[in-house]
Amino acid sequence: MTVGPARGGERLPPASLAVIALVMGLGLYQFARTFADPDVWGYVATGRFYYETGRIRQAEPFSYVTAGHEWLNFEWLFSVLVFRVFAAVGPPGLIVLKVAIGLLLLGVVYRFLCRQGLPSPRAGILVMMVIQFLVPYFLIVRPHLVTYGFFVAVLLLLHALDRGDARWLYAAPPLFALWANLHPGFLAGLGVLGIWTVVELGRRWLEKDKPAVPSRPSMWAVIPIVVGCALVTGLNPWGYHLHPLLWRTALVPRPELLEWQPLYLASGQGIGYLLLVAAAAAGWTYSRRPRSVPLLGAIAACALLPLVAWRHVPIAVLAITVLAGEHIGDAWERWSSARPGRSSAPSPAVERILAATATVGAALLIVLAVPRVGCIVIDPPSALGQPVRAIGLLRASGINANLAIDFDWGLYALYHLTPGIKVSVDGRRETAYDDRVYAQNLDFRFGHGDWEALLREHDTQLALVRRLHPSDNLLRLKPGWVLLYEDPLAALFGRADLPYLDRIRATPPPSVPHDGAGLCMP
Repeated sequence: MTVGPARGGERLPPASLAVIALVMGLGLYQFARTFADPDVWGYVATGRFYYETGRIRQAEPFSYVTAGHEWLNFEWLFSVLVFRVFAAVGPPGLIVLKVAIGLLLLGVVYRFLCRQGLPSPRAGILVMMVIQFLVPYFLIVRPHLVTYGFFVAVLLLLHALDRGDARWLYAAPPLFALWANLHPGFLAGLGVLGIWTVVELGRRWLEKDKPAVPSRPSMWAVIPIVVGCALVTGLNPWGYHLHPLLWRTALVPRPELLEWQPLYLASGQGIGYLLLVAAAAAGWTYSRRPRSVPLLGAIAACALLPLVAWRHVPIAVLAITVLAGEHIGDAWERWSSARPGRSSAPSPAVERILAATATVGAALLIVLAVPRVGCIVIDPPSALGQPVRAIGLLRASGINANLAIDFDWGLYALYHLTPGIKVSVDGRRETAYDDRVYAQNLDFRFGHGDWEALLREHDTQLALVRRLHPSDNLLRLKPGWVLLYEDPLAALFGRADLPYLDRIRATPPPSVPHDGAGLCMP
């Protein structure tokens, strides 16, 4: 099946349509599966807060330890979007939003590869490879999904610039202005723009004695636009005060978060990534097409990112696929053509059989994906369980209190218990909490050092901790604190002098799984 994309106004051949359908069907099936990461409750709660108050800049409203600290939320616009979708159509709307972003991303990459001359089957294989790398990151609703789309737009812009097409150059600043209000991933976009610009300047300086190439865009036009892209990221509610926080967020160690650890190359995903890098290197080496050193610089920088943090794998995979995909395809064609006895093309009958098979496969994937759209699943086996029964008990009691809580549970509690109950920490980390307070929460959680500082220095009244963790054992031994409730996941303690302890004890816990296993968000 060697058909390629239609050109101009031509209709796509049936085989190409079948490949597109199969790719999109696989994307729909894989991306529709959704787990309830704690952040999804946080985005809905904060978006609701912004919508109800009508203000973005204000003192942090959800924690009792922040003492009026202003919360710098660099994802505020995504929070508002998530809340409006959730308020309109509930969790299925968030799943549809996530799937739509993913399918649009796949469609753009597939179409781009076909326009670079890859036959539909080969473009489809590359995009299916991209899907498998993206799946772990599309299991949850987070703004990094938006970053992937914007990043691909920047890659396409770079590719066009490198070929002398500057038509879309002036669209870059508005893109970055919007991106800076959705997710700090715009730093990756600025990074590849900057790398391409610096390497391109170096190339032109080295070739200054050679005749100018008419098709190259003037750097006097490119450099001001690149600088403008950086400047417009200050068009957010906090202006350029946000940038030092972003820089700190990008560099601060996060040993407690798996996604911020380097990609483990001996894992299945690590081996797959190494194979992709090897394919890109072979394609770049054996391709007969013109190769660009500035684009190679951008690819190399992106390819190293997963060695810094696992969460950067999609950025690297997209950069390799978009910027090196045509070279992989050309080397593939060169190797395939050199094989002895290879027929030039499959027969029309074989093409029809393959097209029919792809169509049936696409239809089956779509049918299998439909049940996944109805529920954002709470899944304890994937370490995404929440203290559903304990939080339900506190909510039913109707009390107002300050609650010390595990970092991973803070956003779930924030969604269900505010404004009556405020938390000691949650997943917003350094955007809402200073280093001292965050360290106090970690010491309390793990029983390190002065673990009581969170209880002693703040008006902590209740504590919801993980069963059998150090904080659980220490609170059972601490004078003046009493156990109010426990289940296999969580234990709730309170100060013995509080007037509402009997009210909590008298409140029956809800009849739900203690860890939310199998339940749907919210």
